[in-house]
Amino acid sequence: MKRNKVISMGLAGMLALSLIGCAGKGEEQPKKEADAKEELTILIDGTTEGTDGYLIKQGALEFAKEYDVDVKFVETPYAEIHQKLMNVGASGGSDFDVVFVESDFVAQMGKAGILEPLNEYVEKSESLKWDDFVDSTVERNTLEGTVYAIPQVADVQTTIYNKEILADLGFANPPATIDEFIDYCVKAKEADYLPMAVRFNSTALPCQLMGLFLFTDNGAFVEKDGDTWKAALDNETGAKWVENVRKIFSTINGDTLVTMDDTAMYDALNTGKAGCTIGGAWMYDALNDDMRDKMVTAPFPKGSGDQVALMSGWNLGIFANSEHKDLAFKFLEYKADAENAGKMTAGLSGRKDAEEHFTEEQKAYYPEFQELMQYGMGITSAEFTLRSEMTTAILPVFQEVTFSDDAAPADAAKMMNDAIQKTIDENQ
Repeated sequence: MKRNKVISMGLAGMLALSLIGCAGKGEEQPKKEADAKEELTILIDGTTEGTDGYLIKQGALEFAKEYDVDVKFVETPYAEIHQKLMNVGASGGSDFDVVFVESDFVAQMGKAGILEPLNEYVEKSESLKWDDFVDSTVERNTLEGTVYAIPQVADVQTTIYNKEILADLGFANPPATIDEFIDYCVKAKEADYLPMAVRFNSTALPCQLMGLFLFTDNGAFVEKDGDTWKAALDNETGAKWVENVRKIFSTINGDTLVTMDDTAMYDALNTGKAGCTIGGAWMYDALNDDMRDKMVTAPFPKGSGDQVALMSGWNLGIFANSEHKDLAFKFLEYKADAENAGKMTAGLSGRKDAEEHFTEEQKAYYPEFQELMQYGMGITSAEFTLRSEMTTAILPVFQEVTFSDDAAPADAAKMMNDAIQKTIDENQ
């Protein structure tokens, strides 16, 4: 239908131009190309083979062929996508149509008017329904009842152990409680293993990964107080969190952990030096064949509260300033199809029925993570829009109080609480 309209408009325009030429001095007027294709520009985080950016690109190229459109790609490093979207959106630019956006920033971008609300699009769609997705993946993209992005990659993070090391340390099963996990760390260190290898050299990761030890006691970094947010660490749960994290770090060379990057982490895991990590399904793809078979995925050790798993992920949304929103949503429908969601996603998909389209290799170790989606939660509520500001503010205080016992746990928790509250007061 759209294509016919373009052709009709092109013919009408050519006729009008010919009449103008007759009425004027006989000057030739430029002709508008009648069969110009619609164009779609997609912002992704690079196209290295096997990554989600690569698979999105492949899907977009197939979409372009099927629907006879042109697609362009703007490749931006993972760490720069968020700021690029904020900058272009604030300037009023229409550089993109479809954008690849991290769950932790969806609400912020929705509130800022950078992402297009999708509720009405989905209501009218015959092929895409919210019930197709795991509830937690949709919730991560929702602000006050409005959904701003379609789940693409569901990053569920939990504990992953080397089975041989667990057995060597006398554990028949992975640690089920925080106390058991701390006991595991002590025994691993005594046996000259690295108890835990995690990529820690990031402003967000310390809060994300170590925050799991807070969340499992039903603690939180922030909580809603009426219509406003406030810091939530100045309490017994916050103090207990500091105490537990200190115990864990006392069994791990803290300096080594803080400077650990992807290369060092996977080296420790692949050489059998590390007993466990905290991560997601994508990590299995980076393990060598021998080590992959030795690893086991386990629920995160429980504290006094609910079972938890860290939920983040990447999604596809429509840039609010896009000039091709209907076409952009058509691509979102195409990419969210169960088969495409399964085969065109590097990690877990948020779709409930994508699993049946996984490769045999994925089916070998993805189901455990799929099961843990029901416990998925973010570092903060999806509706808290100051996540990056909060993690930036808390990081230096977190490092100060966890690598030193100069301050009592309660005082240390209050120091982090004050840093968070200051950030909220300055930005809310």
